[in-house]
Amino acid sequence: MQHPAQSLFGTQLQSLILTLLLLSIPLYSLAAVDRSQLTAKQQTFLKAYEAIKANDRPLIAKYKQQLVNYSLYHYLPYLDYMYHLEETPAPLIETYLANTQQSPLPFFLKRKWLYHLGKTQQWSLFLKHYPGSQINSTSLSCYALRATIAQQSPDSVLTQAKQLWVESLVIPSACKPLDRYLRQKKALTGSMVWQKIQLSMQKGKIHIAKKVGRDLSKIEQKALAYWLKVYRTPELVTRAMPAGISPVIRQQIFKQGILRYAYSKPHKALSLLEKRATQYGLNIEEVSAITKTIGLRMAYRYDPSASETLAQIDQASKDNKTLEWELQLTIRNSDWLRYMDLYDRMPSDYQNKNRWQYWLARSLSKLNRANEAKSIYQRLAQQRNFYGFLAADWLNQPYRFNPATSQSQSKASLQKKYPQLRIIEELIAIDWKISLKREWYHLLEHTDANDFEAIANLMSDWNQHHLAIQTISKVKKWDDLSLRFPTPYKEPVMQAANKNTIDPAWVYGVMRRESAFANNISSSAGAIGLMQLMPNTARYIGKKIGLPKWRYNRLTHAQDNIQLGSAYLSYLHQKYNGSRILATAAYNAGPKRVDQWIPKHQTMAADQWIDTIPFSETRGYVKAVLEYTTIFKSILNKKYDRLENFMHPIGGQ
Repeated sequence: MQHPAQSLFGTQLQSLILTLLLLSIPLYSLAAVDRSQLTAKQQTFLKAYEAIKANDRPLIAKYKQQLVNYSLYHYLPYLDYMYHLEETPAPLIETYLANTQQSPLPFFLKRKWLYHLGKTQQWSLFLKHYPGSQINSTSLSCYALRATIAQQSPDSVLTQAKQLWVESLVIPSACKPLDRYLRQKKALTGSMVWQKIQLSMQKGKIHIAKKVGRDLSKIEQKALAYWLKVYRTPELVTRAMPAGISPVIRQQIFKQGILRYAYSKPHKALSLLEKRATQYGLNIEEVSAITKTIGLRMAYRYDPSASETLAQIDQASKDNKTLEWELQLTIRNSDWLRYMDLYDRMPSDYQNKNRWQYWLARSLSKLNRANEAKSIYQRLAQQRNFYGFLAADWLNQPYRFNPATSQSQSKASLQKKYPQLRIIEELIAIDWKISLKREWYHLLEHTDANDFEAIANLMSDWNQHHLAIQTISKVKKWDDLSLRFPTPYKEPVMQAANKNTIDPAWVYGVMRRESAFANNISSSAGAIGLMQLMPNTARYIGKKIGLPKWRYNRLTHAQDNIQLGSAYLSYLHQKYNGSRILATAAYNAGPKRVDQWIPKHQTMAADQWIDTIPFSETRGYVKAVLEYTTIFKSILNKKYDRLENFMHPIGGQ
């Protein structure tokens, strides 16, 4: 879907979930709930929520009285205060915050209340409750400084205000009085202005740099104007800079300009760096850092000179990313002797990683050291992962799945020990997904490690497989395959796979990697649902297979999402002449990118191609999907397909 894949353990998805959790008022879903299937208390609770939104005080009081012993009772005052914050007396909020310490709700109420107190300049109350709130917010930081100024006006605030001014590229309305305060105090220095401009330029925020530049002198504004010109036309870095630009700014222009120039002319940029580094006052560390960045860009494109460029970098300046790309280049180029040399220089913790062990065995085998290679393959083949399966193929040995028995407890005993589970069960029933995630995150922070697996099993029983998978991962119970690889939505998966003539295990493998079976998630790129389909892709495939418009617009509906995702997998499978590897890569990164990655004038072993895919996200995605598909095949069919059956050479068409 031409976007980074979304695993429940992926950084982007964690960021998405955090964003959802920090919403001021939860986005509760009522339309999806069939109220006829709810208990009387659940129905009453939803009526109370509607009364709160309508601010119907008599009805709110009535429902609160009816629900006083209900598990979700404490949600009623929380929602009431959140919706009607301006009308709620401070003592009520303070009492609620003090009496609900074992709930995640006070965090969200306190956050919104602090914004309200800052906006209405209730500084005493703000300063009473802001310290220790652990809420990361530029606006609240500004309110805190303004409150301190209003209450005491200490000189120490100046230092904090100046730092905040420099670091905040976008100034929220809450921070604008601080800008005026700094100007009144004549505390805004030219150095601060240039620091902020430099930060803006580094992040590509050109409009911010221009705006901040208004505080510069006329001569300095000319220097900034030239910097902006070089930013837009990097080739200008090859020419002499105008007179009148200070050495410090000249150096910054050159450093950024040469990196941007290297996007199109990496070799010329390196040559220019060598010639002009001394002229612009760059030290050895700065030259090495720029060389490394350019070398890595060359490596991403598998430029023939990339290995030589990276090899020239001072050893002390190399980080793990540089080392990994050097190793990948040797794999891509089948330079097995060079791989062995680099492997020997790796830190021991890196040497022990499955990936580098596998390629050590491949190198040894290519260098006619078969016995040493066999020893490594045998060790890897004991494991249930991508490299373990590949190693077993080299040895012609059975795959090792190593399942462990799952630990469980009765729902009653768990709910007695963790009453929050009763709340979670009710939230599942009324389909309040965001609140459910909040309660679940909070629960795991207060759970004994020995109970994680039992809680995960309970989540699985409640069809919350994505939460079960995350729960079990917290304690690294990787061998609990029943929890880590469930098979929900079996009927629509089997139907869609059969209709599109693809393996249902592959559909499950993609679904497991994309969403871990959470049907309502969406990525920052806009991909939606179980198989993380982009709306444009869904529309194209929907029309192609003759679905009515309302069907391919329902991407959070499991059956439609699976049907569309399976059809797209089938389309890619046919496009790449039956190559599961290329189709999987294209599902993640998009066909256009994959087409560019396929070698045109040679063939490459499939394991080499996979492990040298330029995008680390796609590289990990393909390996994970192939691994997961193998496991799901063994679960669904009690037998499995070997990876070697799909590892056909890549390229040369």
